[in-house]
Amino acid sequence: MNFTKITKYKLDYILLSIIMFLYYGQLQWNNYIGDPDGFYHTKIALFLRKGTLLKELPWMQFSTLKDNFTDHHFLYHLILIPFTYLNNNPLVGIKIATVFFTVIMVLVFYWLLKKLSISYPFIFAFLFITLSGVSFRLSLIKANSLSLLIIWLLIYALFKQKIWLITLLGFIFVWLYGGWPLAILITLIYLLTDKVCSHYHTKKIKVLWNKIVHVISHNKKPAKNIKIIIALLVGVISGLIINPYWPHNIYFYYQQIIQIGVINLGNKFNVGSEWYGSNIMQIISSAPHIFILSIILLVLLIFNYNKIDKKSIFSFILSFVFLLLTIKSKRYVEYYLPFSLLFVACGITNIKNIINKKKTTKIIKNLPNYLKIYLSVVCSIFIVLILPNIIHKTIDTEMNQRWDIDKFEETSAWIKENTPANSIIFHADWDEWPLLFYHNDNNYYMIGLDPTFMYNYDKDLQKLYISITKGDIGHNLSEKIKDSFNSNYIFLEVNRHEMLKKRLDKDLNTELLYNDNNVNIYVIK
Repeated sequence: MNFTKITKYKLDYILLSIIMFLYYGQLQWNNYIGDPDGFYHTKIALFLRKGTLLKELPWMQFSTLKDNFTDHHFLYHLILIPFTYLNNNPLVGIKIATVFFTVIMVLVFYWLLKKLSISYPFIFAFLFITLSGVSFRLSLIKANSLSLLIIWLLIYALFKQKIWLITLLGFIFVWLYGGWPLAILITLIYLLTDKVCSHYHTKKIKVLWNKIVHVISHNKKPAKNIKIIIALLVGVISGLIINPYWPHNIYFYYQQIIQIGVINLGNKFNVGSEWYGSNIMQIISSAPHIFILSIILLVLLIFNYNKIDKKSIFSFILSFVFLLLTIKSKRYVEYYLPFSLLFVACGITNIKNIINKKKTTKIIKNLPNYLKIYLSVVCSIFIVLILPNIIHKTIDTEMNQRWDIDKFEETSAWIKENTPANSIIFHADWDEWPLLFYHNDNNYYMIGLDPTFMYNYDKDLQKLYISITKGDIGHNLSEKIKDSFNSNYIFLEVNRHEMLKKRLDKDLNTELLYNDNNVNIYVIK
């Protein structure tokens, strides 16, 4: 059976689904949650399953989210609810959901390539599994894959001028994921691409009068492009206003998008590692084959600049912009690499249409011998040195083993049984919060999700908190914790805070109530 018959009966989608389920499924076949945020997302989904829409987050006592909480993944959490029933442990069900969403996203990418008339769409969709940096990000319990899925649909809507679909996607993106400004950025890149293409490809009529050549261009695209940006903005603004968290979501998005995403206060205190930058070699090494192909295609297309189509220009600008964003914050690799793959797919299709087989064969035959030798050496180096590394990274991609699925479960159960309800537990790291919150919502905690929320709540209090957790304060330590944070109980991961442990062990006003291999719990007398 040839591939035409396979595609006729949609067996290509089935085959691709099986491959993706096997690959992304094995990434989840373990006892780990790759990122602490996974516990938070699962917990919010469980609240929604009970019919509870949280608009306050008292479990973060020293955060701007304490009194005004915005669930910026609201739709994502709603979609997670059915998966929480798949296993006695909801986290297992959510891991299954993560695989399912990723597979659907790759299938939509394949569908997009076919809609854009890309050559060899199955091969390029298959190559998704070779993007090791993306595979890790997609294995996390986050809305990453659904965000990419919306972006693929948005790209389709832009190229096919589906105005109402653009509006709908803008609305859905706001409800789904806090990264919805990406939709505006991508749309602006499309409009820029359209302007560039119009400049080079629009047919012009030259008319001579009064000894001057006048160029007349008939182009109605600007009006259409205005409709596109208006459609998207209508969808986005509607998503913000027709929202259970309006109007408090506006200040939240200022914190999340501007302070955390754009400004990034990582120079003042430790934020999530994903918000720190990457150097160019780290980015290249995450998918060297895609980078090399991108450079080759860029050179070939530049020599045929007057024949470059809109898809190639758009996907190149898209990948280049997100390369710059990835250099600023490594988390954007989850967009940069897929967009680079899209550029490679569009570029190869473009080159294939420019250079036919006969012309290609003739060019290769007429190449000088030294150039043939050079190309042979380059191909040999790629096959011998780079290809095995790509295969190795594809096979060996795995999740961070720091976050066991049952981490802090026993400790949290002990806290719940041995401390008063709603009592505040002082903990030394903001990334511990999702696990503590997931396993025990009987108590309140300090801060989570991002330290910026504590910084905005009280800058001086955050300074004190950082000094305490670093072990810089020894005198009246327990008194400062009790008076400033209204807490009588201290949760401490001993292997992360040895100096603070020494301080607490020496403090005459603290007593060790509980300890295991990882955690000490102290009470202030």
